[in-house]
Amino acid sequence: MTYEGINDREMEMQPRFKVERLNEGLNYGDGGITGSPEGATAEELAAVDSTIEQSPQLLVPVDTDENGVELDDDGCGDGRGVAAIFRMNALLKRSLNRAKVFGGAAAMAVGSRIGLGRSTGRNLNETFEDAAGDLAKAEIDFGAHTDEHAHGENCGCGAIDKAPQVVANVVKFKEQIRTTALSLGASEEGLDQVLANYESYADEIVDKPYSGNKVMQMISGLGKVVKRLAGDHKEARIVLNTVEGFTVNQELIRQVSGGKIQVFAVDVWRMQRIAQRLHPQDESLQQRSFVSQLVYTLGVAGTLTDGTLPAYLVSEASVPAAVEA
Repeated sequence: MTYEGINDREMEMQPRFKVERLNEGLNYGDGGITGSPEGATAEELAAVDSTIEQSPQLLVPVDTDENGVELDDDGCGDGRGVAAIFRMNALLKRSLNRAKVFGGAAAMAVGSRIGLGRSTGRNLNETFEDAAGDLAKAEIDFGAHTDEHAHGENCGCGAIDKAPQVVANVVKFKEQIRTTALSLGASEEGLDQVLANYESYADEIVDKPYSGNKVMQMISGLGKVVKRLAGDHKEARIVLNTVEGFTVNQELIRQVSGGKIQVFAVDVWRMQRIAQRLHPQDESLQQRSFVSQLVYTLGVAGTLTDGTLPAYLVSEASVPAAVEA
């Protein structure tokens, strides 16, 4: 179905988008997040699916700064609500809509480094430091999140805390990830080399110490916006968005389900922008960087979920449709 999306900020910014249900689940994964969260009824799941497929409010524009420029920092695709927002331990008053990728750009830049074979000889904490340096050099801002349950060496973001398992699961589910990546538009050229580099790095970091908490301390120390998320994971769907400048309205999903259901959100266009800005002079590296980020994203999905979450793709529609009230 194709329809026109509406946002409250500017009527002239209405995106025309279409939604496609890609599958009934990735069919791989060893995590605990399931497509049928405990306590959610079939009717509530159906209401969520209907909202994803038909609501013109599914997408919201990425917010702007005080100068009217689109925010360049990002957040994670975690579906939970926000309890508090911090920068350098200072409490901020308002949560803004940011682009979303698993683990924020820091994790995506790590995925890029691994896929390009640039993490050799570096443990995962060092690779996160190197990735943050890459982002700083490219002047790419980014953010992150913790949660109310974080303790010990964990920070509360699964894409960061479980980075060693993510790399290992890219190898474990290599064939499924390869098939899924190709179905999402990844170029076959270079994909096998990216997967081979992940396999080499997985072997290299086996049993090496790692701390997601140290990664978060580094991110916070750089003055990045860090949101503390509330409650437990209740994601039942994955929504991949390719409409540039917009992100998935995860609050809408929480509202229509009475807080019983959440969705993971991934802004694919943000990954493409990161790749372009990390490698502005080399289209081949841009493509391989994007594929590497996509592989890390699918590795996160295979680590956090059991593979039963249906996935949707949101993309631009070229033909206007009737506006829903």
